[in-house]
Amino acid sequence: MSTMVTRDLVFADRAPWIFDFHGRFHATPTEVWAALIDNESWTIWFEKCRSCRATSEPFGGVGSTRSIEVNGLRVDEQFIGWEPERLWAFTATAMRMSFATSLVERVTFDDAAPGETSILYRMAMDPKWWGRPLRRLVASRAAVSFERSFAALDAHLARQRTT
Repeated sequence: MSTMVTRDLVFADRAPWIFDFHGRFHATPTEVWAALIDNESWTIWFEKCRSCRATSEPFGGVGSTRSIEVNGLRVDEQFIGWEPERLWAFTATAMRMSFATSLVERVTFDDAAPGETSILYRMAMDPKWWGRPLRRLVASRAAVSFERSFAALDAHLARQRTT
């Protein structure tokens, strides 16, 4: 695991690389928020997520930590933003197979039609020097992954409402 340079929320707007992914769900902000903070559910709806677990007790709020493995990358995270149904953000503290020195991911909730939720999922990073040529590849793969993951989350939330 490589130790990452931890960042604050401002980094999400100033990082060298910023990738935005928009999601719209047929679910309330409360339902979408509940899925984001339910670490175990990430293996159901987030593409290629092998594990996602809290590493702090209690879990929930700024300062909480978790570990996630997605597509062969293992990332240890510390939450830097936590406002239910408004803001959810973390900075990476360590990463296996990292091509970046810093990473912040931030979700902001936007107004949508009644019974629907829109989010902006921002991935902000500072690539290592050798990773810089990979920008287009990272952007295209992440776009596909988030599109599939958001569709799977929408389906997951629909199944939860019917059970």
